[in-house]
This record gives sequence, C-alpha cells and structure tokens, in this order.
Amino acid sequence: MNDTNLVGRALASALMSLLAIMAVAGVAQAQDGSDGSGQAESYIGAFAGLGSLDVRMTDLNGFTGSNGVPGQAFEYDGAGLAVGVVAGRYFHLGRLRLLFEADGAFSGVSATPGQLDPAGMDETAAAELRWAGTARIGLRRSLGRVGLFVAGGVSVAGFSNSFTDLDPGTDSRLQLDPDDSFDERPTRVGWVAGAGIEMPVAGAWTLRLEGLYNDFGETIHQAENRRDVNAGVCGPAGLPSPCRYGFDQRLALLRLVLVRRLGR
Repeated sequence: MNDTNLVGRALASALMSLLAIMAVAGVAQAQDGSDGSGQAESYIGAFAGLGSLDVRMTDLNGFTGSNGVPGQAFEYDGAGLAVGVVAGRYFHLGRLRLLFEADGAFSGVSATPGQLDPAGMDETAAAELRWAGTARIGLRRSLGRVGLFVAGGVSVAGFSNSFTDLDPGTDSRLQLDPDDSFDERPTRVGWVAGAGIEMPVAGAWTLRLEGLYNDFGETIHQAENRRDVNAGVCGPAGLPSPCRYGFDQRLALLRLVLVRRLGR
C-alpha cells in the first residue's frame, strides 16, 4: 500500500469519526423536537474558485531520458480557475444539519514539468483536469449566524494525460515518435473530503467559503510501441514491450459558493 492510500484512509477515518460525533450530539439536542428537527430543506448554487492539480508521473520501465532509471518519478503541479454548480438537501437535527450534496465543475487546470530529458531536450509531459464531480455526505453546525460544515464522499473526474517524445527524422529535424508518445483522456474515480464556513447574505441566499481535496490514486498507461523500436528498452531483450507510465493525481479546490434555499 502506498503513502497516498494510507493518508487517504486516515483522512477518511478521521472525517467519519468527526461526523459520527457531531451526529450523536445533534440527535441528543433534537430529542424534544422543539428546534425544528426532522425538517428538510433543499438548495442549489453556483461556484467559482482556484484549483491546484498535483501530478506524480512514474517511469516504470526507465525509458525517459538519456539515463532513464526504472521507477524514476516526476512531480509537477499547476493552478487554474474552476467553475460549476452544486445542489443538495439538508435534514435538520437540532443545531446540526445532515447534508447530502452533489456538484459538477468545468476546469482548465493543467500541470506540466517541462523538459523531462535535459540532455536530449526531446521529451515532455502534461496533465489537464477537464471536469470533475463529487457526491458527498456531511454535517453542518450552526454557530449563531455562521455555519461550519464537513463532508466527504466519492469524486469522479476527466483528465487529459500526455507524453511526447521527439526523435530525429530522415531530414534530421525532430518529429513526433508515435511509438513512445500518447495522449489519453481517462475518467478517474477517487475520494473527496472538505470543510467550509457559510453565512446568510440576503433572504434565502447564503455565501460559502469551502475547501475540497480530491485523491484519484494511480493508474498505469502504456505507450503503444507499434513499430517495435523499443525492443530491449522497455521489455526483455528481443521482446518488444510497451513503455509503462504511472499517473498519480490529486486536486485541491478552494471555492466561493453562492447558495439559494428552495423553501422549507
């Protein structure tokens, strides 16, 4: 088990423990039913925020660079704007509210390490988050006019991962090597945890500041190696084998959400 999975499980466990403690406290407060417990309330909203994409690309076969080493890792990150919509439903538990929420975002957040081979200057990589969505369950605690909440659940996202290798052609000019280059667009599933604060601004409208952390784990991609030019490089001598790359991707999002209640 890698460090990312350990951290993810620890965070998820801590979040679930906190939710359980808050839920027990809320149920105890709501037993007499005098504070509106049992009522439900729906809401919708829109958000904009800053996303940070963190990528760890591992060259599993040691193909990258003039002195490639199997297992060599390249870490790179980038930031950009993300916008989207959110919808959810609260269930009142005294001063606590149990919430179920889903959201979707469109983004152009991208990351690239630039040149991977300082000697050859012919290999680059890039990653981009195209869209993301989450489904979460959490608890909100009222503190006067201000509300604090935590939530966690499942996240899904569409990525673009690419690796580009340029080789000298017959005219000595660098051109794309289709055997070693790829541009994939996978859909990844992971976990999400977050927390935030919100307060009313006017009538049925509230303003929320929220931070989310998404972890999508690692997946493996193989370059096609159609012309067998990497025989003995990515596989056993004389046996052509695709070059394998691992992509471990995480997304942090800080967003401002304008929410409108849809009635009680």
